[in-house]
Amino acid sequence: MKQMDRRLLILTRLREETAFRAADLAEECECSVRTVYRDIDALCQAGVPVAAMPGEGYRLAPGYHLPPIAFTVEEAVQLLLGSDLAHGLGTPEQREAARSAAAKVEAALRPDTRAETDRLRHRIRVSDWMRREPTPWLSLLQQAVANDQVLWLQYHSFSSDELTERKVEPYSLIFYGEDWHVVGYCRLREGMRDFRASRIRDAQLLPERFERMAGMLLAEDRSRSTPEEVRIWVEQSAVPWARETPAFGFDREEPAEGGAVLVYHAWDLRRLLPWVLSWGASARVLSPAHVADRVHREAAALAQRYADA
Repeated sequence: MKQMDRRLLILTRLREETAFRAADLAEECECSVRTVYRDIDALCQAGVPVAAMPGEGYRLAPGYHLPPIAFTVEEAVQLLLGSDLAHGLGTPEQREAARSAAAKVEAALRPDTRAETDRLRHRIRVSDWMRREPTPWLSLLQQAVANDQVLWLQYHSFSSDELTERKVEPYSLIFYGEDWHVVGYCRLREGMRDFRASRIRDAQLLPERFERMAGMLLAEDRSRSTPEEVRIWVEQSAVPWARETPAFGFDREEPAEGGAVLVYHAWDLRRLLPWVLSWGASARVLSPAHVADRVHREAAALAQRYADA
């Protein structure tokens, strides 16, 4: 980290209400404690009133205010791109907050910085496709995660293809795979589960609160089943495109004659089979044998569908 960036980070931390120890600042800045001492001394010499709190650490003296932050072009572009992304991911209230924040960033830019930022934003931008309506349950899910409230869900499970009612203790809300996911403890299944928002058919926020348990991670619950390693050969002409859109459970790629072998850790073969079949004759399951046989039977059934076409 550059010296100026490090001192700005230290200054930002010292603005917070909690005092920071030199060791904590050194860890965050990835430098030595001695370097932190030198940086704090330099800030003091520059007129920044850093107060040393015995037994607590450092913080800024009460009543001290930093001057307005001057964004670089790169910083402004990244912040505004993030605001554009938020338009397609958040609730209506959050989209409005993102627009308001973007306006404040733009208002804080110097004229020359604003002109260059505008020029780049016309060339580097977020597609309008991202500006779609998210799940109707997003606001409710966020409230449940923020306030540790139990959720009642009517959920269409992919693995069992069943519509079930669940009571869930939501630990986190994560966006990946083009959708929001609630990760939490399912009282019906008695374990941590991942609930895709688009599969929620109905949801209610219950008045009951739950107490978070330390170490409750989704990964730890994988012990309920063991993933199966599936090796799939893909011919060379299709490798770049298969690499671009891997199926769920992708682990690694290995070189192979005439192409590459993509190795998957599959908990549910139904997630993997459509991906394999989508590549037609350009892909072939090498192992295990029962998966190759399953693909063979699916391909034969597909051919039969078109026998009279």
